[in-house]
Amino acid sequence: MVALALGYWGLAVRRNLLSREQNPRLVLQEQRILRGTILDWNDNILAASITDSLTGLTARKYPIPEAAPVIGYYSIRHGVGGIEASYDDVLRGTFGISPEQQVLREVLHQRQFGGDVKLTIDSATQRETSQLLRGRTGALVILSVPSGDILAMDSQPTFNPNRLEENWDKLHNDLTAPLLNRATQGLYQPGTILQSVVLGAALDNNIDVMEIKATNLRVDVGDSSLTCAHEPPPVDSIVTAFLWSCPGPFQTLGIGLGPRRLDAAIQGFGLVEAPEIILQTEPSSPVQTPAQSNLLMTAIGQSDLTVTPLQMAQVAAAFANHGEIPALRLVDSVRPPGSQWLHVESQGYPRGTISPTNADAIALLMRDSVLSGAAHAANLSKYRVHGHVGLAVGGPGGTLDAWFIGYAFAPDGRVVAAAVLLENEKDATRAAQIGGQALELALDNVR
Repeated sequence: MVALALGYWGLAVRRNLLSREQNPRLVLQEQRILRGTILDWNDNILAASITDSLTGLTARKYPIPEAAPVIGYYSIRHGVGGIEASYDDVLRGTFGISPEQQVLREVLHQRQFGGDVKLTIDSATQRETSQLLRGRTGALVILSVPSGDILAMDSQPTFNPNRLEENWDKLHNDLTAPLLNRATQGLYQPGTILQSVVLGAALDNNIDVMEIKATNLRVDVGDSSLTCAHEPPPVDSIVTAFLWSCPGPFQTLGIGLGPRRLDAAIQGFGLVEAPEIILQTEPSSPVQTPAQSNLLMTAIGQSDLTVTPLQMAQVAAAFANHGEIPALRLVDSVRPPGSQWLHVESQGYPRGTISPTNADAIALLMRDSVLSGAAHAANLSKYRVHGHVGLAVGGPGGTLDAWFIGYAFAPDGRVVAAAVLLENEKDATRAAQIGGQALELALDNVR
């Protein structure tokens, strides 16, 4: 009977016992794992495990807590998030290890060492751009063009992963959702920031946009009203409406396009599917054909279509890249224990949107918007900025969100693109200002 009992508990249900959360041996075993290091592109440490010399137990430390929206967190009690979750098998040292090897490792009481992960993130840019959004609710994404490398990704409000355990209940119950990465999971009405896509589609379909007359500039959205992003001069054409982000004329342009062609453009820019990236994302909208459901409201970004800031950063990158959206890269390479660095390819592929000629035409209008339009606050003396701003009726009670998308050139040819989203913000000038500052920081820091 003793032998049968030992066989049952030691072999038959051994794994069930080990996997129980209240099993102290499991907790102790987890604390002895020397979890791998997460680095930025320049080998600065973003996350590392520190071993106590007396107990041999490890604790996770985050030298740059501003990187929390990307890095996420690691907790024995609360699990993992962000890159800590996406590359958990590499960081734990179980990547490529067979179940038999893992059992042997446990039987021999061999200490488990994890591998390392290197990101495309630039820690200086991540830290400094985080300050731009501090005290606000919103998100920011910066991409390198044409590589698609994500240089910074911020979401506010955020959390300090070094204090996750003590603050978990407060963070979990906070209505402002600090654990949510708004850059990849926040779904927002695009509003008038969608105008570059709509106008680009019209040019690509040979619609004579100069025939579009600017009559009513504002549009009623529910009990609220969507207006120009900035008080404009007299608006006499679709071009002027674009420069000042006025919604009314774009409804007329949407009628000229028709629902099928407008939906095709929205799909071509990747706005009805989740971006291909290792972090958890949300699909933009359950409606694959928003214009066929409501053409007039889709043309001004106020239909069932919702987008993430990451997707709008891809739109900005497309115009910086002559109409082609670069494939996204967040992880540069991984290094399993005892191995060399292994390059990690992009998950997706570059995708075309509109013709290079028409993409460049929109790019010129984005430059004019920065020089003499609603995006003027993004202008820089050091770098040439192209940008566009927009407002969207997005919150309860008709509150507005402010958008900026744009990109900047350095004299040596480097290009970075960005998207900024500010919740409950009726002044798009602030979004443009943050966008311009973010672009400058990225070009200053990444050589």
